[in-house]
Amino acid sequence: HVVDTSHAQCPDGSKKTNKEHRLSIRDQSVHLVPIIVVLFGRSMISIRTFWFVGAVVCCELLSHAALVTALANGFTTNTNPIMDLFAKITGDSSSSKGELVAPTSEMLESTHLLILPGFGNAMNDYTMDDSLVPVLRSRGWGEDNISVLPVERGDWLKVFLRGCFDIKFWQSDAAPTRAAFRWYLEKVASEVKIIKDRCGDDTKIVLVGHSAGGWLARASIGYGTTEVYPERKEFDSAVQVDKKDIFGIVTLGAPNLPPPEGLMDMTRGALRITNELFPAAFHLPNGLFYLTVGGLAVTGEEQVRTTPFERTSVTGFAFNSYEAVCGNGSATGDGVVPIESSHLDDAIQLTLDNCFHSINALDKWYGSDLFIDKWHSLMLDELDARM
Repeated sequence: HVVDTSHAQCPDGSKKTNKEHRLSIRDQSVHLVPIIVVLFGRSMISIRTFWFVGAVVCCELLSHAALVTALANGFTTNTNPIMDLFAKITGDSSSSKGELVAPTSEMLESTHLLILPGFGNAMNDYTMDDSLVPVLRSRGWGEDNISVLPVERGDWLKVFLRGCFDIKFWQSDAAPTRAAFRWYLEKVASEVKIIKDRCGDDTKIVLVGHSAGGWLARASIGYGTTEVYPERKEFDSAVQVDKKDIFGIVTLGAPNLPPPEGLMDMTRGALRITNELFPAAFHLPNGLFYLTVGGLAVTGEEQVRTTPFERTSVTGFAFNSYEAVCGNGSATGDGVVPIESSHLDDAIQLTLDNCFHSINALDKWYGSDLFIDKWHSLMLDELDARM
């Protein structure tokens, strides 16, 4: 099930241009920065220690790398344009695309793709020109075949604003069904119901999860198995997705594995518990497919700053993020998630050379024209086998 392309040549209606949309992301994020600073206590550019005790406490709780991950997926400021660095590091080189493979008429009649945004990302990030939805449309999917979970950038603050009132959150033992991430699972369950009502009972869904959306997709499907739900004995329709409504899961740059024991879990236990309850390709025996996609683009390198205001380098950014995710800052990955955390046992595993995590590297991330055919064709093969 392992597909290695590390040595292969890889080929809303909003009318905003890509540049305008990225500027809009930054403008929106600026209003969130004061709140994020209070929650995290420090930013990627090593802002000097804050005087607020609450900020320091949250800094110790969530650590430097949590903000790194948030910034990588959309939270950024004009004083630290990390996202632009992702685009710069690869230059303007181009590669030929692979042969396009379109969904069959039977797939179009019975399949819906639900895209689950990653941490810090919003619905519009996936619908803007040249992003994931338009690229999938260019591969033959109809407008009615694709939807994006309606998440706004500010929604991600709920992870901390709600989680901080949960004792389990502070103990790093909070299941995804608890306050910090429950809002996301509720959105997934609600959207699945909307899709089924609109498209009919015969329609089944593929969850395409980017970044945190990948492991949250696994949690949503996992909790559809009532016997493993740790807090209830009966089906909880508010957060559970019936596995019978799902064809499979595609994860794009998802941190699918929790950090090693002894290292702080930035999800405050949610990812660890997901893997304990629903390890590997958990529902493979039930007919669901799992496709995990990871990138090899940046090797982490610890950055030694000469001044407090020195910008974070791409390799330094990756080092901090990898260290938080897997404990090894010198690993190689997509710039945010190390490859060793991207894949699941028993899943179809696809590794893409020079593929970046962030949507801000719009022509070189998982949903770009350059890379999408690699995983899209594998997804179509799995759908075809289930038609």
